[in-house]
Amino acid sequence: MLTPNQIDKLPEPVVELMSKLQDEIISDICRRITKANYLTPTAEWQLYKANQLTISAREVKRRIAAKLKVQESTLKEIYTDAVKTAIREDELIYKAAISEGIISDNYRDKLTNYTRSKAFSDVLKCGLKNTNGLMRNLTNSAAAAANRQLSDALDLAYLKCASGAFSPQEAIFEAVKQLGADGLKCVSYESGRTDQLDVAVRRAVVTGIGKTCCDMQLELANEMECELVEVSSHLGARPSHAEWQGQIYSLKKGHPKYPYFYDATGYGTGDGLGGWNCRHSFFPYFDGLSTAANAPTFSKAENLEEYKNTQKQRAYERSIRKSKRELSALDGARSATEDPVLKAKLDREFERKSVTLKNREARLAEHLKTAGLLPDNSRVRVDGFGKSVSQKAYYTANKSYTKYMHQLGIENPPKTIALFNEMMYNNTPEYQLMNKYMNSVKSGMLSPLAGYEKYKEYHERIEKEIIGMNTSNGIEIKSQSNHFLERVFGTSKDPHTGKKRDGVPLEEIQNTLSQGTAQSPKKCYDKDGNVLYNPDGSVMYSQKFVGEHCEVSINPDTGRLIQTNPI
Repeated sequence: MLTPNQIDKLPEPVVELMSKLQDEIISDICRRITKANYLTPTAEWQLYKANQLTISAREVKRRIAAKLKVQESTLKEIYTDAVKTAIREDELIYKAAISEGIISDNYRDKLTNYTRSKAFSDVLKCGLKNTNGLMRNLTNSAAAAANRQLSDALDLAYLKCASGAFSPQEAIFEAVKQLGADGLKCVSYESGRTDQLDVAVRRAVVTGIGKTCCDMQLELANEMECELVEVSSHLGARPSHAEWQGQIYSLKKGHPKYPYFYDATGYGTGDGLGGWNCRHSFFPYFDGLSTAANAPTFSKAENLEEYKNTQKQRAYERSIRKSKRELSALDGARSATEDPVLKAKLDREFERKSVTLKNREARLAEHLKTAGLLPDNSRVRVDGFGKSVSQKAYYTANKSYTKYMHQLGIENPPKTIALFNEMMYNNTPEYQLMNKYMNSVKSGMLSPLAGYEKYKEYHERIEKEIIGMNTSNGIEIKSQSNHFLERVFGTSKDPHTGKKRDGVPLEEIQNTLSQGTAQSPKKCYDKDGNVLYNPDGSVMYSQKFVGEHCEVSINPDTGRLIQTNPI
């Protein structure tokens, strides 16, 4: 038997080959789109396009032929190792059954010679042939998809230019963006879903090898006259498979104790054990010798939660692969063009997509940490996104991030966007304060000229110099609101009034709170006129203190500083 983790890792070498093929094809298409002259007359354009499609088709087939040759030898090696591992695990159980006298010693030779038998060879050849055939179909579909996508992209760009609504640079830019986002979509389903080449290859290899191993184990069970099998189980199984995983089944109908294997697990169907993307397997079971070891140690609710978390992880991984494909396509187009206007547009988009990639990687890392899952680097790898593009994206993302932080008035932010994201997801006190500052600047309630360093200094001064003091009527000041600090600084243009609002010195606030006149508390209302409430459910009140140079409002029940205004 193979473990779920072993099955999951099987397709990596082949997926890597096909992923590289996909990105080479997309890069080639982007180069051809970038080099085209969209302002030629229609007749010349048709000749140019036909020539490009012919050259592209020839190039794609050349690349596919080279990859297929390597892929077939790689697949054979993966298949052989996988089935031998599966059979080797079963052999140990059969040998124990022979030693215990549960099955006859006459079966020992059959067991020893099985991996050299014709039956073994036939099942292996059949599985390998089916998967190789599927792989050839996939790559043929990829060739057709590449030509179709190149043709569609060229036509659309030409029509945009011919209409006069778009410049050639804009048309090329949009085409490259779309190709980077779409990838090489080559497998369509009746549901309308379309898979990219690397996704389809992963599914084909996992399904093909898993089914071949299962068929071979059943063939050996038949040879050894074994009637029972125990199915593996793993946390995070798809809900329909969770119904039958980890149980013992009979390979023959009518067993008084155990359900029939084929009916219970749906073996032989696409949605059953050994079907599409299934990572379950099984091994021989003998009453009186074997001890059931695969019964789930978790509830169905726990399994469902793990399944949902894993599906969310896969969604994050897909978004990261998409970002990397987009960056690879943009980088290829940037390298191919000599047009300064187009290059500038591609550079800006590369910068934007680089930041998107880093944010998506941060979201995945946070999800893995929260859900207690392990990263799977093979699922975020995009071979066209090599070291060169990766370094460009890293540098560009951090440059854009630093520029943005400086625009907000944060002169010394965390050195990289990754460190900032780490600080954000750990929700450190420093991030909480920085986030309040950024929100105030974005809302217009605070000018970026104030600067985060000064904002932080004043926040700390309020904590040390004002929090803990008593007002003129004996209320202890216990906390400060974000809005209060906005009022301390003021702004050149209040977003609510459109007018300048002056700030208030901390010394004047202290004097007003300790010596000012306390007015009667009033109920607080939101902008829609609804009464506001404290966290404990009581009605929220605001009490104003009026001094010589300013007025300060606090919550008299919680001692929280609300706002201040100069007089």
